Amino acid sequence: MSDRNSLQEMHVLANSIRRTYNRLRHTTDQIHEQTELSAPKRTLLLDIDREGPQTVPALAAVRYVSRQIVQTQVNELTQAGYLIAKVNPEHKRSSLIALSAKGKRLVKQMIERENAFIQELGWLPKGKDLKACREVLDAIYEKLA
Repeated sequence: MSDRNSLQEMHVLANSIRRTYNRLRHTTDQIHEQTELSAPKRTLLLDIDREGPQTVPALAAVRYVSRQIVQTQVNELTQAGYLIAKVNPEHKRSSLIALSAKGKRLVKQMIERENAFIQELGWLPKGKDLKACREVLDAIYEKLA
């Protein structure tokens, strides 16, 4: 494939990613409508579940948003009982943000609802295809960094 064709395909892929992201966001908004949590807040909870406790600056950095935006989300999720602040042994002023017991239960319920939806679809790509897709997306992400 020529460089020109590869460039065109890269643009097509980028558009496909945007369309898929928008569709996923809309679908997950419907799946999790009863939580009354925005997509960014749900993602924050899921990221903390997968990656473990993190500081607000670290959470903001991976989202490419200001610390203040994430701090507002963390404050609201803490007030709702989903997050707690833990002592950070590496930094006196920047707490580690972790899931509370209530937050862990909510994340478990969210994952269960998503799994049920995926099973209802009756279609799941093969593991090797998902891995290849993730590797390409991770490579794009790394190059952009």
